[in-house]
Amino acid sequence: MNMNHSLSLLFGAAFFACTGCVDVTFPSPMPENRRELNSFPSSWHGTWIASDQNTQATDEDDFLIVAEDRILGSNDAEELVVGEDIVLKRLGRKRIISFPQESGNRYSVVVAQRWGDVLEVRAFDPKQDGAINTWKTILGADQIKEIYESDGQELQLEEVHLNPKNTRQFRALLRSGTSNLVTYIRAE
Repeated sequence: MNMNHSLSLLFGAAFFACTGCVDVTFPSPMPENRRELNSFPSSWHGTWIASDQNTQATDEDDFLIVAEDRILGSNDAEELVVGEDIVLKRLGRKRIISFPQESGNRYSVVVAQRWGDVLEVRAFDPKQDGAINTWKTILGADQIKEIYESDGQELQLEEVHLNPKNTRQFRALLRSGTSNLVTYIRAE
């Protein structure tokens, strides 16, 4: 299962509106040297609805169901199981969800953090103004690889590979290098 398909299952059209076709990948599940978790905290369990939606879930709402060891998005999506389909790690209050890519040893990453009845999901968006330059400032240009493909007429950015040297650099990326993907509110 590829990153775009997995995220579309979880976060609906918001992901595609945010990142388009450009993947941002890491060489391993992030953050490195942190243990993998096998479940989400019990305080995260339940149904979450995108904050710009009505508070009552319908078939067309963008929702997220978080269970002990799996997550399920809207639109009759497949469940994504921790340890099988995704890698879950903790960094402070944040939960880092790494999605393995179909080819190569690369992972796409989203970051989730909960405050009471609000669950914010952030992503690395290379189309955000100044994002790539911010990442180069944090990591150094030698730790970023931009991959382009030709569409027959011009080169198009296909993937940005980020390789933080340590957790400190990854934290800096989280602070300054991510953008809000979707905010969910707990369903009553």
